[in-house]
Amino acid sequence: MVQQDNFLTYIKNSKYAYYYPLFVFILETALRVGEVCGLTWDDVDLEHGFVNITHQLQYNNVGKDACQYQILTPKSKSGVRNVPLSNAARDALMEQMKNQIEMDKKTEIEIDGYKDFVFSNRQNKPFITQTIGRILNRIVDDYNSDIKKFGGTIEPLPHIHPHLLRHTSCSRMAEAGVDPRTLQDIMGHASMKMTMELYNHVTDERLTNEIQKLNNRRIS
Repeated sequence: MVQQDNFLTYIKNSKYAYYYPLFVFILETALRVGEVCGLTWDDVDLEHGFVNITHQLQYNNVGKDACQYQILTPKSKSGVRNVPLSNAARDALMEQMKNQIEMDKKTEIEIDGYKDFVFSNRQNKPFITQTIGRILNRIVDDYNSDIKKFGGTIEPLPHIHPHLLRHTSCSRMAEAGVDPRTLQDIMGHASMKMTMELYNHVTDERLTNEIQKLNNRRIS
């Protein structure tokens, strides 16, 4: 949790501040990165506090030397869902909306009938997973370089791939006490087994931490 806070604080106060709403939103919703990339403002219901997930945006090879945007539908019914918004997720969307208006960054591109994407790059095109991965690499490299330069006791960040953000978000929800069935619905898992594997990992980690607290009290 400390590393997550440090990660977000660094982004907010650095040259990467443009991406702050994007990463807050991913970490608060546990959406697949492709779902975040494909999110349009028509999918967002700020009044009732949820986003409607019906598709993903991918950038795939369509030939030997060509790639193109593609809208993909979920492989199972569980992938189509309404995901509730935390206050932080809602604030991130409001900030993103404000940024698009102030910077005139509304996406004009239309992909398979979808347009007005929520998260766009500086060229007014929707983000893709590959680009988010490259941005994460740069952020982690600069973060670790800065803490090494200035010294201190802050731990460096590990390599962060886009899917890890979804995994981290799910773990935080489990730690907060969200029950497995609700977590399955939020994640869009087709099988409860997938959710329970992560949920049990968090539970095991929590038990280990509690035992360590007992050990520390006995030592003191």
